[in-house]
Amino acid sequence: MNNNEKSSYKNNLNDTMIFEDYISKEALGAIPFKGPFSTKHSKAILSTFVLALLLSLATSTLSPNTDSEDANSNLIAANDSQLVDEQVPLAQAFGIQSSADSSNKDQLENYDDTLADVDLADADAQLDSEVSALAQKVDKDETVTSVGAKWITESVQSGDSISSLFSDLNIPASTLVSIIDSHSGSKALINKLNIGDKLSFLLGTKGELLVFIKPISKTEQLRFYKVNNKGQYEFVREKLNSFAMDDDAASLAFAKASTPVKAQDNTKATALAQTEAPKEVAASARGRLVLATIEKGQTFSQAANKAGITYTEINKILQMFKGKIQFSRNVRAGDTMRVLFSDSHGKGKILAVEFNLARSGKVASYLNPADGKYYDEHGMNATKASFVRFPFHARVRVTSQFNPSRRHPVTGRVRPHNGVDFGLPTGTIIQAPADGIVDKAAYSRSAGYYVVLRHSGGLSTVYMHLSKLSVKAGQRVRLGTAIARSGNTGISTGPHLHYEIRVNGRPVNPMRINLDNRKIQINQKARQAFAASVKRYKRELYQQNLIAKL
Repeated sequence: MNNNEKSSYKNNLNDTMIFEDYISKEALGAIPFKGPFSTKHSKAILSTFVLALLLSLATSTLSPNTDSEDANSNLIAANDSQLVDEQVPLAQAFGIQSSADSSNKDQLENYDDTLADVDLADADAQLDSEVSALAQKVDKDETVTSVGAKWITESVQSGDSISSLFSDLNIPASTLVSIIDSHSGSKALINKLNIGDKLSFLLGTKGELLVFIKPISKTEQLRFYKVNNKGQYEFVREKLNSFAMDDDAASLAFAKASTPVKAQDNTKATALAQTEAPKEVAASARGRLVLATIEKGQTFSQAANKAGITYTEINKILQMFKGKIQFSRNVRAGDTMRVLFSDSHGKGKILAVEFNLARSGKVASYLNPADGKYYDEHGMNATKASFVRFPFHARVRVTSQFNPSRRHPVTGRVRPHNGVDFGLPTGTIIQAPADGIVDKAAYSRSAGYYVVLRHSGGLSTVYMHLSKLSVKAGQRVRLGTAIARSGNTGISTGPHLHYEIRVNGRPVNPMRINLDNRKIQINQKARQAFAASVKRYKRELYQQNLIAKL
């Protein structure tokens, strides 16, 4: 390069340096070289390096294992029963104790995601209570208190203890103490658990423990049963699986007996209980078919009793249609109910019940003579519900586990966490995990927008902190129906879904409770016979000559 070229290059260089970060020594020629970076950029690069180092250290704290399988081990796939650990990694990184640390609860948990009893109460609860009381007072029927009782069976898993199993079902520790105290020699037998053992619990309509069955060997079991309102229990030692568990009204009556009831005798005994003549009716006589029409100003129970249905029978009908009809909202003036009995003068068993509702159309339940239970037209059991584990299709983190004994980190008071919190992005579709009816769809200061669904068999589900409601109270929903979208409303620390499963009003662990995913229905072999019975029931439900002439 000659002198003129060098001079021209230097002039051009002075013009271009304001745009370039740096230029090589070779290109500068005689220009003194001061390094590849300017002072400003050197500082920027150093700052970036330091920040990257800090982030690297934080990342190693959060995720010591970089394997993709380990990284996803705390995620839940939709409808998967995998139990996952609570994770709040950012809180750990910045010195906040994890919720998994039993010594100090996570300060980011939602301690106000609870609702008052009045907000969660079944809309039909008052009607149920009134009818049950009248059945005891008027019909002199003490067994009515066990109608609607629900059996829950749990399999023992690794790490379980008898106290943790009771806690998962939210049964008070005092109840376990009363059971152990019922027999001085039973403590060791109750505390001893083997993986795979099946423990059974009968929960009453108020969530109280009525019966507890615990295997003690390969051939024997202990059956504890509640004997009074003071919370005292007695027990019987019997052959393994000798006691037939059924959600029928007769269950508690059998449970109180000191002698075991054989499984093969239960259907006969239940049928016998159903064939008993009504203890008292409003009319002097009734026919095989009873027609009740709701008049203006009447409640369902008043109209049914006036037509000749006893309060014991009304109570049974109320439980039969739980999760299908919300009597406080769906039954109006002009609606009708037809009840078909097996014998003349309205005696014997109830064969069929059909409602014709202005808001919901026809809803019916039919007796299957083969097993003494009630099913809809398609053979689905009226007192059972087919559930899926989770009400969403997503892979999410559990941010707070079910814990009925959780204490607030500041006040020290017990603030039960009655459900499980799932970290879901706002707007995630929430679906009904089973058929049911919308009991509540409202707003609360603490829970934000929330929904309560009632399902068959005494089960209900609760959803809080929603961003949008897609259903309204009184609406019937099917499994998979979109009921809401997740959100961050109410008192909430971030977008998530608070989800509860309740058995007769008592919250239980949604991650643990044994949900029967199978459809409870009549098997194929007996379906043809049941279909023939339903065809006959439908015909007789509209035979006017079966209605008594008063």
